[in-house]
Amino acid sequence: MFQGLTQGSTITVLYKNIPRVADGRVISVNTHMPTYNPQQPMAIMNGPVTDITVQIGNETIPFAGLPANGVVANFPEKGLFMATEKSAVLREIEAMATASKQVLESVPAHQKMVKDCEALLVEMSPEKKMEAQQMQEITNLRGELAELKRLILASTGQNKKEE
Repeated sequence: MFQGLTQGSTITVLYKNIPRVADGRVISVNTHMPTYNPQQPMAIMNGPVTDITVQIGNETIPFAGLPANGVVANFPEKGLFMATEKSAVLREIEAMATASKQVLESVPAHQKMVKDCEALLVEMSPEKKMEAQQMQEITNLRGELAELKRLILASTGQNKKEE
């Protein structure tokens, strides 16, 4: 629990944006009742909070308002997750990997959705339909030009062989 930390305790910090894990050393701990905040009037009912300051390498990071009885805290705005136990950090890393795998597995479905939506846009919009037809005509013309170029080069090459 955060309230059980003492100066010199070790806490594990996960940098979620990078991802990397670092052990920090607690340099100060202060457990107290939260101050009244009119924006969150019920927060005072949650009980005491703990403020800690952690040193990781040359960096000093303050963490305020941690639940005193908590063992994990997530700070999405800082891209940090911290825990008093390494097993909680391992679970968070596994959750991050699972979420990323799910995103990767959904890519083909989203690519199909984009393709289908573009086809519907072409079907429903006369401007898009005309634009698609023009692009198809340009593609066809490029193919025909490439074929003509190949034929010309082939016939020119044959003439040189005959000489």
